[in-house]
Amino acid sequence: LSKTKNLCSRIKLYILSAMKTINITTTQIIRSLFLVLVVVFTFQSCEQDLELQPEDARLVGDAAFEDASSYKAFLGKLYGGFSLSGQIGPAGLPDLAGLDEGFSNYLRLYWKMQELTTDEAVVGWNDGTIKDLHGQVWTSGNEFIRTMYSRIFYQIAQTNEFLRQTTDEKLTSRGVDSETKSDVASYRAEARFLRALSYWHALDLFGNVPFVTENDAVGAFLPEQISRADLYTYIENELLAIESTIVGARQNEYGRADQAAVWTLLAKLYLNSEVYTESANYDKVVEYTNKIINAGYTISGSNTYEHLFLADNDMNGGQSEFIFTVPCDGLNTQSYGAVSFIIHASLGGSMDPASAGINGGWGGLRTTSALVNKFPDFITPPSFDADAENMTLVKSVEDNNATLGNNMTQWGLVGSSTANGWDGPDMEMYELATNEFALYAELTAGEFKFRFNEDWGQNYGDDGADGSLESGGANIAVAEAGQYYVTLNLNTFEYTISKANLSDWGLVGSSTANGWDGPDMEMYETDTDVYELYANLTAGDIKFRFNEDWGQNYGGSGGNLVAGGDNISIAEDAGYHITMNLNDNSYTINKVELSADSRAMFYTDGQSLEIEDISPFSQGYAITKFKNLDSMGNPGSDTEGNFVDTDFPMFRLSDVYLMYAEAVLRGGGGSLGDAVNFINTLRERAYGSTVGNISGGDVDLDFILDERARELYWEAHRRTDLIRFGQFSDQGIWPWKGNVPQGKTTEAYRDLMPIPSSDLGVNTNLKQNEGYN
Repeated sequence: LSKTKNLCSRIKLYILSAMKTINITTTQIIRSLFLVLVVVFTFQSCEQDLELQPEDARLVGDAAFEDASSYKAFLGKLYGGFSLSGQIGPAGLPDLAGLDEGFSNYLRLYWKMQELTTDEAVVGWNDGTIKDLHGQVWTSGNEFIRTMYSRIFYQIAQTNEFLRQTTDEKLTSRGVDSETKSDVASYRAEARFLRALSYWHALDLFGNVPFVTENDAVGAFLPEQISRADLYTYIENELLAIESTIVGARQNEYGRADQAAVWTLLAKLYLNSEVYTESANYDKVVEYTNKIINAGYTISGSNTYEHLFLADNDMNGGQSEFIFTVPCDGLNTQSYGAVSFIIHASLGGSMDPASAGINGGWGGLRTTSALVNKFPDFITPPSFDADAENMTLVKSVEDNNATLGNNMTQWGLVGSSTANGWDGPDMEMYELATNEFALYAELTAGEFKFRFNEDWGQNYGDDGADGSLESGGANIAVAEAGQYYVTLNLNTFEYTISKANLSDWGLVGSSTANGWDGPDMEMYETDTDVYELYANLTAGDIKFRFNEDWGQNYGGSGGNLVAGGDNISIAEDAGYHITMNLNDNSYTINKVELSADSRAMFYTDGQSLEIEDISPFSQGYAITKFKNLDSMGNPGSDTEGNFVDTDFPMFRLSDVYLMYAEAVLRGGGGSLGDAVNFINTLRERAYGSTVGNISGGDVDLDFILDERARELYWEAHRRTDLIRFGQFSDQGIWPWKGNVPQGKTTEAYRDLMPIPSSDLGVNTNLKQNEGYN
């Protein structure tokens, strides 16, 4: 399920509906699911509407699979079930009836179960029994819990049907060719992963649930209830069975499951094994997290935590860290659930909708002081941010372009280095003189070409990478992201590309991120022979060096530069403003305040920290973590601002690092040193320097629980974490837990959700979880 906004010009999108809208119990879902409808349509453009086949022309049985592409279509429905709530989106033909279609979205419901029941989120709405979730006073009749239960088993039932319809016997009887059979074998492994994921959600939330697989005949029977321990074993065996058959780690299409997703779910299963089975498996957590860590995933660089939750998070930061996501697209996966829900519901009060890339807020979600207080430097945060401060040394792209005038032309830049990629629209250039053009542009590492009027009929590249242009020539490489000044001269057929305001002078040394071997930290030329830089440095030494060549370097002391002089000492880890003036051979190094934890994304204007009444949006800090803006500040693809492009990171490497550290502390083996390094990797990104780093003596289980909150809040992990740490029900306290402002403990049985009373009334094989009526 690659993001369709990037694929709409190249692929057909298949949507499958497995059954009509239902308003029945989960037992009836499991018993009656047997129809398969495949609806196929082609995107002529990203704006084309979805047209469904009429109800009376449904394809059933083998007729639904006459087209080999139907198998991938069916798989698409299984993936789409996490982000979509029905057949036409965003509403109108829901999978499940009984709640508003927006409310019944899988990810929206799962997020509520994991977040609203904890210290990380409250909601001010009075919709039904929604406030009972945070108060931890729910009953077996709670409609949100009931619909989560139904959504899980709807997903499982569809997957069972997919597996029934894709056996070797079925494929052979339909005359399916060997290539399609091979593809379908891979699809089956993915489907089994998705079913294991939903069964894990059932295991974690409800414990003892009805159990049906593809091996159960479709028809009138009452599913048996499986014990929590036996369901744990089933999920484990399913994941181990597909571990070697599913697509290799990082080898599948974006948004689709691969081997690393299987490993991550196994690690999560083993991490919570004591809760599920009363038997620990922390050694297996270490084993499987190591497999993921060694699979090539990486944490993106400093000060980019926020990029993980933006509209282009499938490309900027997320693509190296995300293991399994729920893709969202403002044009092609429209729903009132998933991340559209998170962003809209968390905006209200004096917050500007444009700051989140949407058209308006729903004024519902905030957080409690319990989460805010886990960021001790948030209330009076230090101000230093090296990247932000360096922007004061160079004009913004917009300001620089303003100096070029208003004479925009039809010549522009197009390519993977540009914000809009190879499909455009192009970045328009300014005409300085006849056939001479220029542009200041924010570019990423990649390639570009010059193109006229967004038409490939007239384009220029550089075949020899020598600065001369050829019609239809080779792509022009951009080595690294940054602000560039680009010129195009069609009188001489030459071009230039240079970093805006950066110089060849830089800092090198043990205090810099790259050490004495460089590459150097490039300085900005702010005046003739005057250079400046804001930088996070560690205790050690530096020198100034030209063009990363020791043939021209300066050291010195006391503010005086000396050619080839002594190293300049940096006393402590801190943020610094450094200047170098070659007019009088002087330098300055002044300490500035270090940045706070950038993960603390709270909106406080007009908001109170403490909550005396949950209903008003102004009580409790708002969260600004998820946005429908890309990393360049542009809003998502839906110009109306209703639906978002931001993908939901269900599994990511940061979580894996923290799982490894926790398993080490719980006696699973591994290395405490590695655990500390993994944690510090996350904290260096959060702080932009080593100022937030910890040592082995700082790490205990309480620290891990708090660090998981700081790194992973609002990513649907918190309830499971609190239960594993014994802090969810009868021990931990936070505001409004137990339905009182100061919070109180609740009954231990609330570590499990109740089996919905509606299902108990139909299936006599089911027994209610302890403590519930």
